[in-house]
Amino acid sequence: MLTDTSARPPTPASRFVLRGVAASLGLFGLLRLAWTEAHVVLPITHMQASLAARWFGQPALPVEVTLACSGADALALCLGAILAYPVPWRTRLAGIGGGVFLTLALNTIRIGTLGRAASSPAWLSALHLYIWPAVLTLAIAAYVFSWMRLADRATRDRVAALPQPSRRFVVLAAVFLLIFLAASPLYLQSTAVLALAGVVARAAAATLSFAGMSASASANLLWTPRGGYLVTQECIATPLIPVYLAAVCAYSTTWRHMVAGTVGALPIFVGLGLVRLLLVALPSTAGPLFFVHAFYQLLAGAMVVCAAALWRHRRTPIRHAAGGLAVGVVSGLVLAPWLVRVIGVAGGAAVHDPQGAIAFLPVFQIGLYVALCVAAADEGGWRRFVTGFGLLVVAVTSGVLALHIADIYVGLAPHVRDIRAWAIVAPVIIFAAVVNLAPSRE
Repeated sequence: MLTDTSARPPTPASRFVLRGVAASLGLFGLLRLAWTEAHVVLPITHMQASLAARWFGQPALPVEVTLACSGADALALCLGAILAYPVPWRTRLAGIGGGVFLTLALNTIRIGTLGRAASSPAWLSALHLYIWPAVLTLAIAAYVFSWMRLADRATRDRVAALPQPSRRFVVLAAVFLLIFLAASPLYLQSTAVLALAGVVARAAAATLSFAGMSASASANLLWTPRGGYLVTQECIATPLIPVYLAAVCAYSTTWRHMVAGTVGALPIFVGLGLVRLLLVALPSTAGPLFFVHAFYQLLAGAMVVCAAALWRHRRTPIRHAAGGLAVGVVSGLVLAPWLVRVIGVAGGAAVHDPQGAIAFLPVFQIGLYVALCVAAADEGGWRRFVTGFGLLVVAVTSGVLALHIADIYVGLAPHVRDIRAWAIVAPVIIFAAVVNLAPSRE
Protein backbone atom coordinates (compact mmCIF):
# COMPACT_ATOMS: atom_id res chain seq x y z
CA MET A 1 0.00 0.00 0.00
CA LEU A 2 2.28 2.77 1.30
CA THR A 3 5.56 2.69 -0.53
CA ASP A 4 8.62 4.79 0.20
CA THR A 5 11.83 3.12 -0.87
CA SER A 6 13.91 5.62 1.10
CA ALA A 7 12.32 4.58 4.38
CA ARG A 8 13.82 1.73 6.32
CA PRO A 9 11.27 -1.05 6.86
CA PRO A 10 10.53 -1.89 10.49
CA THR A 11 12.17 -5.02 11.86
CA PRO A 12 10.12 -7.94 13.20
CA ALA A 13 11.27 -7.07 16.72
CA SER A 14 10.17 -3.44 16.42
CA ARG A 15 6.80 -4.49 15.00
CA PHE A 16 6.34 -6.91 17.90
CA VAL A 17 7.16 -4.21 20.46
CA LEU A 18 4.83 -1.66 18.85
CA ARG A 19 1.97 -4.15 18.60
CA GLY A 20 2.57 -5.29 22.16
CA VAL A 21 2.45 -1.74 23.51
CA ALA A 22 -0.65 -0.93 21.45
CA ALA A 23 -2.44 -4.11 22.53
CA SER A 24 -1.57 -3.55 26.21
CA LEU A 25 -2.76 0.05 26.15
CA GLY A 26 -5.91 -0.95 24.29
CA LEU A 27 -6.69 -3.66 26.84
CA PHE A 28 -5.90 -1.28 29.69
CA GLY A 29 -8.33 1.29 28.27
CA LEU A 30 -10.98 -1.38 27.70
CA LEU A 31 -10.69 -2.61 31.28
CA ARG A 32 -11.03 0.99 32.51
CA LEU A 33 -14.37 1.59 30.80
CA ALA A 34 -17.15 2.15 33.35
CA TRP A 35 -19.27 -0.71 31.99
CA THR A 36 -16.31 -3.13 31.95
CA GLU A 37 -15.26 -2.16 35.46
CA ALA A 38 -18.79 -2.59 36.81
CA HIS A 39 -19.72 -5.84 35.05
CA VAL A 40 -16.37 -7.63 34.58
CA VAL A 41 -13.46 -6.26 36.65
CA LEU A 42 -15.33 -5.62 39.90
CA PRO A 43 -17.01 -9.09 40.04
CA ILE A 44 -13.65 -10.75 39.35
CA THR A 45 -12.05 -8.63 42.09
CA HIS A 46 -14.73 -9.67 44.58
CA MET A 47 -14.23 -13.30 43.56
CA GLN A 48 -10.49 -13.00 44.23
CA ALA A 49 -11.16 -11.41 47.62
CA SER A 50 -13.54 -14.26 48.56
CA LEU A 51 -11.02 -16.92 47.49
CA ALA A 52 -8.24 -15.12 49.36
CA ALA A 53 -10.32 -15.09 52.54
CA ARG A 54 -11.10 -18.80 52.10
CA TRP A 55 -7.46 -19.77 51.50
CA PHE A 56 -5.73 -17.48 54.00
CA GLY A 57 -8.50 -16.73 56.48
CA GLN A 58 -10.01 -13.40 57.36
CA PRO A 59 -7.62 -10.41 57.33
CA ALA A 60 -5.97 -9.46 60.61
CA LEU A 61 -7.53 -6.01 60.21
CA PRO A 62 -10.35 -4.81 57.94
CA VAL A 63 -8.96 -4.45 54.38
CA GLU A 64 -10.87 -2.86 51.51
CA VAL A 65 -10.37 -4.68 48.21
CA THR A 66 -11.02 -2.16 45.43
CA LEU A 67 -10.59 -2.06 41.66
CA ALA A 68 -6.95 -1.09 42.23
CA CYS A 69 -6.44 -4.61 43.63
CA SER A 70 -7.89 -6.41 40.59
CA GLY A 71 -4.60 -7.17 38.81
CA ALA A 72 -6.04 -5.72 35.59
CA ASP A 73 -2.89 -3.76 34.77
CA ALA A 74 -0.65 -6.82 35.02
CA LEU A 75 -3.16 -8.84 33.00
CA ALA A 76 -3.22 -6.21 30.23
CA LEU A 77 0.58 -6.32 29.93
CA CYS A 78 0.63 -10.12 29.82
CA LEU A 79 -2.13 -10.46 27.24
CA GLY A 80 -0.76 -7.58 25.14
CA ALA A 81 2.56 -9.41 24.67
CA ILE A 82 0.81 -12.68 23.82
CA LEU A 83 -1.55 -11.05 21.31
CA ALA A 84 1.37 -9.33 19.57
CA TYR A 85 3.46 -12.47 19.09
CA PRO A 86 3.17 -13.84 15.51
CA VAL A 87 1.95 -17.40 16.06
CA PRO A 88 -1.34 -19.09 15.12
CA TRP A 89 -4.41 -17.90 16.98
CA ARG A 90 -5.01 -21.31 18.52
CA THR A 91 -1.63 -21.04 20.23
CA ARG A 92 -2.34 -17.45 21.27
CA LEU A 93 -5.68 -18.38 22.79
CA ALA A 94 -4.01 -21.14 24.80
CA GLY A 95 -1.40 -18.62 25.99
CA ILE A 96 -4.13 -16.15 26.93
CA GLY A 97 -5.93 -18.79 28.98
CA GLY A 98 -2.77 -19.66 30.88
CA GLY A 99 -1.89 -16.00 31.38
CA VAL A 100 -5.32 -15.16 32.78
CA PHE A 101 -5.18 -18.13 35.18
CA LEU A 102 -1.63 -17.33 36.36
CA THR A 103 -2.27 -13.61 36.86
CA LEU A 104 -5.54 -14.05 38.73
CA ALA A 105 -4.14 -16.87 40.88
CA LEU A 106 -1.06 -14.86 41.87
CA ASN A 107 -3.17 -11.78 42.50
CA THR A 108 -5.51 -13.79 44.74
CA ILE A 109 -2.51 -15.00 46.75
CA ARG A 110 -1.29 -11.39 46.87
CA ILE A 111 -4.60 -10.20 48.32
CA GLY A 112 -4.55 -13.00 50.89
CA THR A 113 -0.99 -12.28 52.06
CA LEU A 114 -1.67 -8.55 52.26
CA GLY A 115 -4.72 -9.29 54.40
CA ARG A 116 -2.68 -11.46 56.79
CA ALA A 117 0.01 -8.76 57.00
CA ALA A 118 -2.49 -5.94 57.62
CA SER A 119 -1.66 -5.81 61.34
CA SER A 120 2.00 -5.03 60.60
CA PRO A 121 2.41 -1.72 58.72
CA ALA A 122 6.06 -2.45 57.91
CA TRP A 123 5.29 -5.86 56.37
CA LEU A 124 2.21 -4.54 54.60
CA SER A 125 4.21 -1.71 53.01
CA ALA A 126 7.05 -4.05 51.97
CA LEU A 127 4.70 -6.61 50.44
CA HIS A 128 2.45 -4.07 48.73
CA LEU A 129 5.09 -1.70 47.34
CA TYR A 130 8.19 -3.83 46.82
CA ILE A 131 7.87 -7.58 46.98
CA TRP A 132 4.59 -8.37 45.18
CA PRO A 133 5.13 -5.97 42.21
CA ALA A 134 8.49 -7.65 41.56
CA VAL A 135 7.05 -11.15 42.00
CA LEU A 136 4.16 -10.45 39.61
CA THR A 137 6.50 -8.96 37.00
CA LEU A 138 8.99 -11.83 37.20
CA ALA A 139 6.26 -14.47 37.08
CA ILE A 140 4.47 -12.91 34.12
CA ALA A 141 7.73 -12.33 32.24
CA ALA A 142 8.83 -15.92 32.86
CA TYR A 143 5.44 -17.22 31.71
CA VAL A 144 5.42 -15.12 28.53
CA PHE A 145 9.00 -16.13 27.60
CA SER A 146 8.29 -19.80 28.27
CA TRP A 147 5.11 -19.60 26.21
CA MET A 148 7.04 -18.00 23.33
CA ARG A 149 9.57 -20.84 23.30
CA LEU A 150 6.84 -23.50 23.36
CA ALA A 151 4.91 -21.67 20.64
CA ASP A 152 7.98 -21.53 18.41
CA ARG A 153 8.61 -25.22 18.87
CA ALA A 154 5.12 -25.84 17.50
CA THR A 155 5.73 -23.50 14.55
CA ARG A 156 9.34 -24.04 13.48
CA ASP A 157 8.90 -21.99 10.33
CA ARG A 158 8.50 -18.89 12.51
CA VAL A 159 11.49 -19.42 14.78
CA ALA A 160 13.55 -16.76 13.03
CA ALA A 161 10.72 -14.22 12.94
CA LEU A 162 11.71 -12.58 16.24
CA PRO A 163 14.80 -12.58 18.41
CA GLN A 164 14.19 -15.23 21.03
CA PRO A 165 14.36 -14.46 24.75
CA SER A 166 18.02 -15.42 25.12
CA ARG A 167 19.63 -16.63 28.32
CA ARG A 168 21.49 -13.33 28.50
CA PHE A 169 18.23 -11.40 28.47
CA VAL A 170 16.60 -13.64 31.07
CA VAL A 171 19.62 -13.38 33.38
CA LEU A 172 19.87 -9.61 32.93
CA ALA A 173 16.13 -9.18 33.53
CA ALA A 174 16.35 -11.18 36.77
CA VAL A 175 19.42 -9.24 37.95
CA PHE A 176 17.94 -5.84 37.06
CA LEU A 177 14.67 -6.72 38.77
CA LEU A 178 16.52 -7.70 41.94
CA ILE A 179 18.41 -4.39 41.83
CA PHE A 180 15.13 -2.59 41.19
CA LEU A 181 13.61 -4.32 44.21
CA ALA A 182 16.60 -3.56 46.45
CA ALA A 183 16.60 0.10 45.42
CA SER A 184 12.85 0.55 45.88
CA PRO A 185 13.16 2.46 49.20
CA LEU A 186 15.26 5.03 47.33
CA TYR A 187 13.10 5.74 44.28
CA LEU A 188 9.77 5.39 46.10
CA GLN A 189 10.86 8.24 48.39
CA SER A 190 12.83 10.18 45.79
CA THR A 191 11.96 13.85 45.26
CA ALA A 192 13.27 13.61 41.69
CA VAL A 193 10.85 10.78 40.83
CA LEU A 194 8.07 12.71 42.59
CA ALA A 195 8.92 15.70 40.39
CA LEU A 196 8.49 13.49 37.31
CA ALA A 197 5.10 12.42 38.69
CA GLY A 198 4.20 16.12 38.91
CA VAL A 199 5.25 16.57 35.28
CA VAL A 200 2.93 13.72 34.28
CA ALA A 201 0.04 15.23 36.26
CA ARG A 202 0.54 18.69 34.71
CA ALA A 203 0.91 17.23 31.21
CA ALA A 204 -2.34 15.29 31.67
CA ALA A 205 -4.12 18.43 32.89
CA ALA A 206 -2.81 20.42 29.92
CA THR A 207 -3.89 17.69 27.48
CA LEU A 208 -7.39 17.46 28.91
CA SER A 209 -7.71 21.27 29.04
CA PHE A 210 -6.59 21.58 25.42
CA ALA A 211 -9.24 19.01 24.49
CA GLY A 212 -11.90 21.24 26.08
CA MET A 213 -12.29 19.30 29.33
CA SER A 214 -12.11 20.73 32.84
CA ALA A 215 -8.84 19.67 34.47
CA SER A 216 -6.13 21.15 36.66
CA ALA A 217 -3.01 19.96 38.45
CA SER A 218 -1.51 20.86 41.79
CA ALA A 219 1.93 19.36 42.47
CA ASN A 220 1.44 15.67 41.62
CA LEU A 221 -2.37 15.68 41.90
CA LEU A 222 -4.64 15.78 38.84
CA TRP A 223 -8.15 17.19 39.36
CA THR A 224 -11.04 16.43 36.97
CA PRO A 225 -14.84 16.50 37.33
CA ARG A 226 -14.58 12.78 38.15
CA GLY A 227 -12.33 13.47 41.16
CA GLY A 228 -8.67 13.70 42.04
CA TYR A 229 -5.91 11.35 40.82
CA LEU A 230 -2.70 11.20 42.83
CA VAL A 231 0.38 10.44 40.73
CA THR A 232 3.02 8.92 42.98
CA GLN A 233 6.53 7.57 42.53
CA GLU A 234 5.01 4.12 42.17
CA CYS A 235 3.14 5.27 39.05
CA ILE A 236 6.43 6.24 37.38
CA ALA A 237 8.83 3.58 38.69
CA THR A 238 7.19 0.55 37.11
CA PRO A 239 8.87 -2.90 37.22
CA LEU A 240 8.81 -2.80 33.42
CA ILE A 241 11.81 -0.45 33.51
CA PRO A 242 14.37 -3.13 34.47
CA VAL A 243 12.86 -5.51 31.91
CA TYR A 244 13.18 -2.81 29.23
CA LEU A 245 16.79 -2.08 30.20
CA ALA A 246 17.59 -5.80 30.11
CA ALA A 247 16.23 -5.99 26.57
CA VAL A 248 18.31 -2.97 25.54
CA CYS A 249 21.50 -4.49 26.96
CA ALA A 250 20.80 -7.97 25.58
CA TYR A 251 19.83 -7.07 22.03
CA SER A 252 21.71 -3.85 21.25
CA THR A 253 24.26 -4.50 18.50
CA THR A 254 26.41 -1.42 19.16
CA TRP A 255 27.27 0.80 22.10
CA ARG A 256 25.52 3.68 20.39
CA HIS A 257 22.28 1.74 20.24
CA MET A 258 22.64 0.70 23.89
CA VAL A 259 23.21 4.29 25.03
CA ALA A 260 20.31 5.57 22.92
CA GLY A 261 17.99 2.87 24.27
CA THR A 262 19.01 3.55 27.85
CA VAL A 263 18.55 7.32 27.52
CA GLY A 264 15.21 6.73 25.81
CA ALA A 265 13.84 4.94 28.88
CA LEU A 266 12.99 8.24 30.58
CA PRO A 267 10.73 9.76 27.89
CA ILE A 268 9.24 6.36 27.05
CA PHE A 269 8.07 5.54 30.57
CA VAL A 270 7.05 9.12 31.37
CA GLY A 271 4.98 9.04 28.18
CA LEU A 272 3.44 5.69 29.10
CA GLY A 273 2.62 7.08 32.53
CA LEU A 274 0.87 10.01 30.85
CA VAL A 275 -1.15 7.75 28.54
CA ARG A 276 -2.09 5.53 31.49
CA LEU A 277 -3.24 8.52 33.53
CA LEU A 278 -5.29 9.87 30.63
CA LEU A 279 -7.01 6.52 30.14
CA VAL A 280 -7.98 6.56 33.81
CA ALA A 281 -9.00 10.22 34.02
CA LEU A 282 -10.89 10.64 30.74
CA PRO A 283 -14.60 11.12 31.46
CA SER A 284 -16.52 7.90 31.00
CA THR A 285 -19.69 9.18 29.36
CA ALA A 286 -20.18 6.29 26.95
CA GLY A 287 -22.43 3.84 28.73
CA PRO A 288 -24.09 0.66 27.50
CA LEU A 289 -26.82 2.64 25.68
CA PHE A 290 -24.20 4.40 23.59
CA PHE A 291 -22.75 1.06 22.48
CA VAL A 292 -26.23 -0.22 21.69
CA HIS A 293 -26.79 2.73 19.33
CA ALA A 294 -23.30 2.47 17.81
CA PHE A 295 -23.22 -1.33 17.60
CA TYR A 296 -23.66 -1.64 13.83
CA GLN A 297 -21.29 1.27 13.18
CA LEU A 298 -18.57 -0.40 15.26
CA LEU A 299 -19.30 -3.80 13.69
CA ALA A 300 -19.14 -2.37 10.16
CA GLY A 301 -15.83 -0.62 10.94
CA ALA A 302 -14.32 -3.84 12.29
CA MET A 303 -15.51 -5.77 9.22
CA VAL A 304 -13.94 -3.19 6.88
CA VAL A 305 -10.61 -3.50 8.72
CA CYS A 306 -10.77 -7.30 8.54
CA ALA A 307 -11.56 -7.13 4.81
CA ALA A 308 -8.58 -4.82 4.22
CA ALA A 309 -6.28 -7.20 6.12
CA LEU A 310 -7.58 -10.18 4.12
CA TRP A 311 -7.11 -8.29 0.85
CA ARG A 312 -3.47 -7.36 1.53
CA HIS A 313 -2.33 -10.32 3.65
CA ARG A 314 -4.11 -13.48 2.64
CA ARG A 315 -1.81 -15.74 4.69
CA THR A 316 -2.01 -13.83 8.00
CA PRO A 317 -5.19 -11.72 7.89
CA ILE A 318 -6.21 -12.24 11.52
CA ARG A 319 -2.88 -11.04 12.90
CA HIS A 320 -2.90 -7.88 10.77
CA ALA A 321 -6.57 -7.18 11.46
CA ALA A 322 -6.09 -7.57 15.22
CA GLY A 323 -3.03 -5.33 15.14
CA GLY A 324 -4.85 -2.71 13.09
CA LEU A 325 -7.87 -2.69 15.39
CA ALA A 326 -5.70 -2.39 18.51
CA VAL A 327 -3.61 0.47 17.12
CA GLY A 328 -6.73 2.15 15.73
CA VAL A 329 -8.51 2.13 19.10
CA VAL A 330 -5.52 3.63 20.89
CA SER A 331 -4.98 6.23 18.14
CA GLY A 332 -8.60 7.33 18.23
CA LEU A 333 -8.60 7.71 22.01
CA VAL A 334 -5.31 9.60 22.09
CA LEU A 335 -5.55 11.83 18.99
CA ALA A 336 -9.26 12.65 18.81
CA PRO A 337 -9.35 14.97 21.89
CA TRP A 338 -6.90 17.32 20.18
CA LEU A 339 -9.06 17.45 17.05
CA VAL A 340 -12.19 18.01 19.16
CA ARG A 341 -10.48 21.02 20.71
CA VAL A 342 -9.67 22.43 17.26
CA ILE A 343 -13.27 21.97 16.15
CA GLY A 344 -14.54 23.62 19.33
CA VAL A 345 -12.28 26.64 18.83
CA ALA A 346 -13.58 26.96 15.28
CA GLY A 347 -17.15 27.11 16.58
CA GLY A 348 -18.42 23.63 15.94
CA ALA A 349 -19.04 22.29 19.41
CA ALA A 350 -22.74 22.96 20.06
CA VAL A 351 -24.64 20.51 17.85
CA HIS A 352 -27.82 18.63 18.72
CA ASP A 353 -26.53 15.09 19.18
CA PRO A 354 -28.96 12.85 21.15
CA GLN A 355 -27.13 9.55 20.44
CA GLY A 356 -23.58 10.93 20.59
CA ALA A 357 -22.92 10.04 16.94
CA ILE A 358 -21.42 13.45 16.08
CA ALA A 359 -19.27 13.54 19.21
CA PHE A 360 -18.03 10.05 18.31
CA LEU A 361 -17.05 11.05 14.74
CA PRO A 362 -13.45 12.19 15.44
CA VAL A 363 -12.62 9.16 17.58
CA PHE A 364 -14.17 6.67 15.18
CA GLN A 365 -12.87 8.13 11.93
CA ILE A 366 -9.31 8.56 13.18
CA GLY A 367 -9.33 5.07 14.67
CA LEU A 368 -10.81 3.51 11.51
CA TYR A 369 -8.33 5.21 9.18
CA VAL A 370 -5.32 4.24 11.28
CA ALA A 371 -6.65 0.69 11.67
CA LEU A 372 -7.07 0.35 7.89
CA CYS A 373 -3.56 1.60 7.19
CA VAL A 374 -1.98 -0.67 9.80
CA ALA A 375 -4.02 -3.74 8.80
CA ALA A 376 -3.29 -3.36 5.09
CA ALA A 377 0.19 -1.82 5.17
CA ASP A 378 3.13 -3.32 3.34
CA GLU A 379 6.68 -2.72 4.48
CA GLY A 380 7.58 0.79 3.40
CA GLY A 381 7.30 4.46 4.25
CA TRP A 382 4.44 6.39 5.79
CA ARG A 383 4.43 9.61 3.77
CA ARG A 384 1.17 8.78 2.03
CA PHE A 385 -0.34 7.69 5.32
CA VAL A 386 0.45 11.12 6.78
CA THR A 387 -1.00 12.87 3.72
CA GLY A 388 -4.18 10.83 3.97
CA PHE A 389 -4.37 11.52 7.68
CA GLY A 390 -4.18 15.25 6.96
CA LEU A 391 -7.04 14.92 4.49
CA LEU A 392 -9.04 13.02 7.10
CA VAL A 393 -8.51 15.76 9.69
CA VAL A 394 -9.78 18.32 7.16
CA ALA A 395 -12.78 16.10 6.34
CA VAL A 396 -13.70 15.54 10.00
CA THR A 397 -13.33 19.23 10.89
CA SER A 398 -15.26 20.51 7.91
CA GLY A 399 -17.96 17.88 8.34
CA VAL A 400 -18.62 18.75 11.99
CA LEU A 401 -18.54 22.47 11.19
CA ALA A 402 -21.04 21.91 8.37
CA LEU A 403 -23.34 20.07 10.78
CA HIS A 404 -22.95 22.95 13.22
CA ILE A 405 -23.90 25.54 10.59
CA ALA A 406 -26.85 23.48 9.36
CA ASP A 407 -28.15 23.00 12.89
CA ILE A 408 -27.72 26.57 14.14
CA TYR A 409 -28.46 28.70 11.07
CA VAL A 410 -30.69 26.51 8.89
CA GLY A 411 -32.37 24.32 11.48
CA LEU A 412 -31.52 21.20 9.50
CA ALA A 413 -30.57 18.13 11.54
CA PRO A 414 -29.37 15.11 9.51
CA HIS A 415 -30.58 11.65 10.43
CA VAL A 416 -28.26 9.83 12.80
CA ARG A 417 -28.11 6.98 10.27
CA ASP A 418 -26.52 9.35 7.72
CA ILE A 419 -23.96 10.54 10.27
CA ARG A 420 -22.95 6.98 11.10
CA ALA A 421 -22.70 6.15 7.38
CA TRP A 422 -20.43 9.18 6.81
CA ALA A 423 -18.31 8.06 9.76
CA ILE A 424 -17.40 4.93 7.79
CA VAL A 425 -17.41 6.28 4.22
CA ALA A 426 -14.94 9.16 4.69
CA PRO A 427 -12.02 7.13 6.12
CA VAL A 428 -12.61 4.33 3.59
CA ILE A 429 -12.57 6.76 0.63
CA ILE A 430 -9.36 8.43 1.83
CA PHE A 431 -7.76 5.05 2.49
CA ALA A 432 -8.74 3.84 -0.98
CA ALA A 433 -7.24 6.98 -2.52
CA VAL A 434 -3.99 6.41 -0.63
CA VAL A 435 -3.84 2.83 -1.88
CA ASN A 436 -4.70 3.58 -5.49
CA LEU A 437 -2.31 6.50 -5.78
CA ALA A 438 0.62 4.55 -4.36
CA PRO A 439 2.97 3.55 -7.18
CA SER A 440 3.42 -0.15 -7.66
CA ARG A 441 6.80 -1.63 -6.78
CA GLU A 442 8.40 -4.85 -7.93
